[in-house]
Amino acid sequence: MKHKNIFNLLFLFSIFCFTSSILPGEAKAQSASFYLSPSKGNYRIGANFVVDVMVNAEKISLNAAQAKIFFPPDRLKVIDISKQNSIFSLWAQEPIFSNSEGEIYFVGGLPTPGFRGETGKVITIIFQAKSLGEAKIHFSEEIIMANAPEGIDIFSFSQGGSFAFSQGGIYAVLGSDEILEELPKDKQPPFPFEIIIDDEGDPTNPQPLLYFETTDELSGMGYYEIKIGEEDFFRVAVGETKPFRLSHLTPGIHQITVRAFDKAGNYIDSATEVKVESIVAPEITICPGTYNAEEEILYVGGIALPNHTVIIFLKTNDKIIKSWEVYSDEKGEWFLEEDGLFKPGTYKISARAKDVRGAVSNFSKECIIEIFLGGFAIGPWIIGYKTLTLFTLIILIIILFGIFYLFWKIRKNQRIIKRETQDLKQKFYKEYKELQDDILKELTILKKTRAEGEITVEEKKREEELLKNLEDVKTVLEKELKDIEEIK
Repeated sequence: MKHKNIFNLLFLFSIFCFTSSILPGEAKAQSASFYLSPSKGNYRIGANFVVDVMVNAEKISLNAAQAKIFFPPDRLKVIDISKQNSIFSLWAQEPIFSNSEGEIYFVGGLPTPGFRGETGKVITIIFQAKSLGEAKIHFSEEIIMANAPEGIDIFSFSQGGSFAFSQGGIYAVLGSDEILEELPKDKQPPFPFEIIIDDEGDPTNPQPLLYFETTDELSGMGYYEIKIGEEDFFRVAVGETKPFRLSHLTPGIHQITVRAFDKAGNYIDSATEVKVESIVAPEITICPGTYNAEEEILYVGGIALPNHTVIIFLKTNDKIIKSWEVYSDEKGEWFLEEDGLFKPGTYKISARAKDVRGAVSNFSKECIIEIFLGGFAIGPWIIGYKTLTLFTLIILIIILFGIFYLFWKIRKNQRIIKRETQDLKQKFYKEYKELQDDILKELTILKKTRAEGEITVEEKKREEELLKNLEDVKTVLEKELKDIEEIK
């Protein structure tokens, strides 16, 4: 097996020997080593914890390494191995493990100028504690190759680790009367932990997985809080972190902070970065240099990945004014037609793509468009000339309708007044005639009385006043009727 391992190293890293800048004599005078971080710890049974395999090459550059790592399979179980943030970019043997044999094996390297430093991460191992007791982890078959023409092995020593596992914090029985006394108050935060990022083999994955877990031996774990970028922390239950899938992220580097709380309120933070790469950005191939709002239709088009959503943005002064969503066809072509109203000025149009997973692209190259308005703007309101003409026409129609209605109403009232006046006139003459007849009858009776005897001066005067009042009533009513007729 060891001959095969050496062969893998020589085969993989012979390509680096011809470009090395370190002389053989310098390589022989230096050394490098493996170590674990952390190298010890106490965990409860069933808990997952993270151990980094590190290399120390402070005084010399290395470009390849291999090792076997042994662990007791009755005490430990490997959950996963991550190459995230590894110094190695090429692998003659991807990291593999066997939980039945208790072995981990890898062969990796990187091009010239290699790596030099005290804290070079090779791989990250996620272990799970299986049973009570102590688990010792050690290295074997270590080789570290210098970045030198002769590929000299500069390995000097390795430092393993020792980890203890228990059932966690409990109550102690004191004396024969079995009085239970609580352990001392928990003032310590949970154990330090590391966050492992898993993009599931796709660097454009907008929802990568986070692997993290820690323990607290005294009060036990309470909950976690997660912060993405500048957003606020949000709470996550302990059972929701195996693993935790992030919400949709845009392309770029996002700062992730995980805060672990124990049941006593103590906490510890761990931070990392998540890099999400962009899917293929769309291109804008059709973009008018000018656009006369309301009088023209805005046409924008381009190409993108087939069957993707394309989001088009209209911006001015780096502020998004409007956005639209269209879809690319099977050939990847997309097109936008828009006839909206916008304030006159210089605008920028850009686009970005989105796939069915919610992964988005970077923005496309912007195009510049000058917008003119066939109309005018009043504050936040934009009025086009066509809209103004239509609005004026509607107002004119309303006014004409109002005039017609008013004229019709007046004519109707005139007809009603005329009809009522005629009725009133007829009633007046009828009543007047009846009143006149009654008065004349009374006067006839008075005349007969005169024949029988003389009428006094006072009675004569009263008769004359009665006849005069009757005539005055007729005169006044006829005048009022005439006035009413003139009003209509």
